[in-house]
This record gives sequence, C-alpha cells and structure tokens, in this order.
Amino acid sequence: MVWNRALKDRLSAESGAVITDWGGRLPVAIVYANSYHIGMSNLGVHALYKWFNSRDDFVAERVFWDEEPQSTSGGLSVESRRPLPDFSVLAFSVSFELDYLNIPRMLKSAGIPVFSNDRDESYPLVIGGGAVLTANPMPVAPFFDAVCIGEAEAILPSLSQAIKDPLDQPRQTQLERLAAISGVYVPSLPAPVKRQHVSILDDFMVGTTVFTEDTEFGDMFLLEVQRGCRFSCRFCLVASSFYPFRYRSIESLLNQARLARKYRNRIALVGPVVSEYPHLAELLRGLKELGYSLSIGSMRVKPISTEVLNELVMGGVKSLTIAPEAGTPKLRRSIGKGFSDDDITEAVRKIGGAGIRQLTLYSMVGLPGETDADVDSLASLVLRSKVEADKHHVALSLNVSAFIPKAHSPFEREPMASAKDIDGRFDKLERSLSGKGVKVKPDTSGWGEIQAALARGDDKLAGVIEKLDKISLAGWRRSMKTAGLSTEAYAHRRFSEDEPLPWDIISM
Repeated sequence: MVWNRALKDRLSAESGAVITDWGGRLPVAIVYANSYHIGMSNLGVHALYKWFNSRDDFVAERVFWDEEPQSTSGGLSVESRRPLPDFSVLAFSVSFELDYLNIPRMLKSAGIPVFSNDRDESYPLVIGGGAVLTANPMPVAPFFDAVCIGEAEAILPSLSQAIKDPLDQPRQTQLERLAAISGVYVPSLPAPVKRQHVSILDDFMVGTTVFTEDTEFGDMFLLEVQRGCRFSCRFCLVASSFYPFRYRSIESLLNQARLARKYRNRIALVGPVVSEYPHLAELLRGLKELGYSLSIGSMRVKPISTEVLNELVMGGVKSLTIAPEAGTPKLRRSIGKGFSDDDITEAVRKIGGAGIRQLTLYSMVGLPGETDADVDSLASLVLRSKVEADKHHVALSLNVSAFIPKAHSPFEREPMASAKDIDGRFDKLERSLSGKGVKVKPDTSGWGEIQAALARGDDKLAGVIEKLDKISLAGWRRSMKTAGLSTEAYAHRRFSEDEPLPWDIISM
C-alpha cells in the first residue's frame, strides 16, 4: 500500500505521462534496471515510451528498479501500478554493464523465471536493447528471449509486428519469428546478427518525453542532437556501436525544443561529441531566442570554438568538461587523441577567457602502454592547466577513471590494469595534486574490474549474476568462486589474436 501511494505521488508530479486504457492494445513495460531517479534521465527510456505510445495498438508503461519497495512487489509500473507479469512484453533498456546485476532480481521478485529456457507462453516476452547489449549481450543473453542489436528505431517496426501478430502462438514460434528479424539476436536460436541503424535522424526525434523533478537532470529538457562519432579513439565504444556519424537538422531540433518550452526553460544538448555538431553556434542562438538557458556536457580539446564558448556563456553555462584522456602526447596518440599539451592549456585559456568558472578535466589511468612516468606527466599537465585556469578565476577539478576494454573497440583484446596498479595511480595523482587547488575524483577500481569482466564476458557469467546473494564486491567474488570462474580471466587477460571472442556473433 505504501509503495502504491509512492507511485501515485510520483505520477502526479510528472508532466507528459501517457495514461491509456489497455483495451485492444498490447501492453509493453519499458523496464530500466536501475532507479527511477537515474532512469528518467535516460533518453532510451523516453524514446521507447514515445514510440510505443504513439501507436493505437500498443500501450507502454514504465517500470524501474527501486530496491526496497520492489524487493516484495517485483516492480510496479508508474502509470497503472501493475506488476510485470501483467504485461505481454518486457522491453529492457540497458545502458551500463553494472545494471546487468539487477535484471535477475527484477524478474525473480516478479515471479518470472530468470532464464528464457524456463519460461513458457504464460510469461511475458523479455526483450533487451541498448548500447552495451549491442556490443556484447552474452553475459545476460540467457535471461532474454531476444536482444535488439543496434538502434531501436531501425528494428521496432518489424519487431512490433512479430510480437503482436498473432498473440496466442507457441513460445517457440514466437522466438523463430523474432530470430527472422534483421538486428534481433535470439539466444536460444544463435545465428550471426548485424547491427542496425537509421540513416536519417530527423525521422526519429529523441528528447525528454516525461518531465519530472525527481531525476538527475530534472530541471532540463534533454535533446539528442547527434549519434556516432567522426573520431576513432581506440578505447571507445561509440565509433563502432553508433557508426556512422549523423546529426539532426537545426529546423527539426528547434521545432522539438519549441514544443518542450512549456515544460522547461533550460535545455541540455545530448550526443557523444556535441561540440562537433556542424551548426552548433546557430543552434545555440536559436535556443536562446526560444527563451532557453543552455547546458552542454563536454567539448573536444581541439578545435574549440570561441564563438560557441561565447554563446554558451551568454546562455548561462558556468561549467564545462574537456578530456585530455592521458598525460603525454605519445600516449594520447596511441589511443587516437591527436592533440598536444599546448592544445590543452590553450583550451583552458579560451574557456576561462569566455567566462566559464568551473572546468573539469577528464582522464584515464591504466591505458595500454602507460607507465608511471605518464601518470606523473598527467599530474604536471593538470598543474600547468591550473596556472592558466587561475588567471581567469576558473575552479579546476580532475575526474579520473580506469581504462576498461570494450567489445568491438580497437582495444577489445587488451587487458585492464590490475586493481593494485589502478589504485596506486589514483593515489599518485591525489598525492601530486593534494593541497594545490585541484580536486581529484577517482572512480572505484573494484567495480571497474566487474564492469570490465561484464564488458568482455560470455554466457557463463549469467549464472554468476543470477546467483548473486548481494550486489557488492564481496558478493561478486563469492558468486564467481562458486561458479569456478575468475575475474582475472575476463578483465585482466590479454586475448590472443587468434582467440574467438564471445561477441564475434555480432557484426558492427
């Protein structure tokens, strides 16, 4: 009863939610395996919700993982407060490997068998999609009846027909129909599958559909401006998973922003490299004319446009992020970043000169070929940037994470550095910069190891995830040990060039 009241309060605080009678419609649960607060800033959730609810033969409602309330209820939808088994299809949108750990818990608490092979026609179809599943679905493939490989908009028309026509077919027939769709991987009927993508983004506008204050970016309208990336950084998943580089027209973006203006007066532009949008200054001016204040996540170090910076500052932007990624030009070149130390300090100068008052530098440690000297050079580069930042009264911070090898990236066979080495380099940076006016924010190496194992894992890890007694580092280690598996073999081993990879069945 308490949880029902909480959902009712949550719904009443939203704008844009769709409340539709289920009569004559196929009910689809848009499931996000993390909290409402996190999930409502995920544009994949909004895109699926908008697509299904734009049709008169479907009704879509949202379900999130909020641990305490759902530990007994199994998860109820925000809109009608129905449990997962009431839906015909559970459409999981998955963006992060660590969210894999919540998937079995959501299914178990709803009374749905975790493994696809244990489900019959009386249970909903469980379908997954998202960037990490496109790259390598294998660690959680046994949980899903089907996995969409690529962009949802390219797959949904065929997928929607397969899941609703006819409704009473045997489960095996349903799976065979799904397996026949381009871009759909059915784990029980394994066959090579090719990633799907859309050619014209203007045909599928993506932005915030349901507005709520109870989310990370709740005061903003999130608007996707581009997909893919023109660059080929060797550690990055974007170039392969979202190839090719595409962007929306100014006209379509401004039209969408105009419609959302009644909900929010601040807008955040979303994309892998928003500063590479070819008409960014013009777009920013148009958004300001609509009455928006502006937000943008990060910019490339080079080139960095003074005109764009000035537009951002006039639009109310006070903080930015740029990513040096590594401490030396040689190491940066090895990962596909072709800019010098001088380029970085020049970017700091331009950013400070434009009036930005908070600047975050983002970098990694544990990159292939990295030495202690590279880490020392990173600290020196940050201090050099601090000198330039101080001239313009800019507060400087450093966010640093561990390099994690990703499937389908050029570094997919490279090992992650050991947790000991990662922590040692985090400590080195903190000691070098402590007391010198730079706040250092390191990630946690232990969870990075698990993320790396999941990113390069095979279907044996499904049993590990399913058997987790507690989502913690100790719980993971216990479950791996029980399964007779080693995190080292997945995260810290270099895969040989002639070794088959778990994700080879996926063609990018």
